[in-house]
Amino acid sequence: MNTISRHHMLPFSCLAALVLFVTSVSFAQTEKALSARKLPAAVQAAFHKAYPAAKIKGASSEVEDGKTMYEVESVDGTINRDLLYLEDGSVIEIEETIALSALPDPVSKALKAEAGKGKVEKAEKLTKGETIQYEFVIASGKSKREVVIDPSGKIAKTTKQEAKEKDEKEKED
Repeated sequence: MNTISRHHMLPFSCLAALVLFVTSVSFAQTEKALSARKLPAAVQAAFHKAYPAAKIKGASSEVEDGKTMYEVESVDGTINRDLLYLEDGSVIEIEETIALSALPDPVSKALKAEAGKGKVEKAEKLTKGETIQYEFVIASGKSKREVVIDPSGKIAKTTKQEAKEKDEKEKED
């Protein structure tokens, strides 16, 4: 009986492993690099209309919640900008570098208080629909943290960056 049980368990184990594999693959977000020419025409048109002087550095597509989204990484003078579009050319998200001198006064005051003697290494403005937030990477000694501040100057989130995250962030830039 032991032999029969093991014999019958093998197909069940294989089936369980297959189901687990297929499930994990179907839920995984797969980002695929694209050339700028492979972006949908509506995305290209929307990008060039909004940012006529910008140059595309990279592009990719990914499927999330069944929707295909297109990321465009660009540079426009001194501004690095990452945009997330739907296939029809509508913008989902804009992330762009911002000069500290261009910050709204409440954000600037909150940042100075939060940074203390730390150094602001990265400043970005993040726009999702009508929501605007400002993201900063602040270095203090050997540690780094990310601080998110809303336009009113309220700290929305603070997270410590681990060594691995720092390396990944530096590779992205």
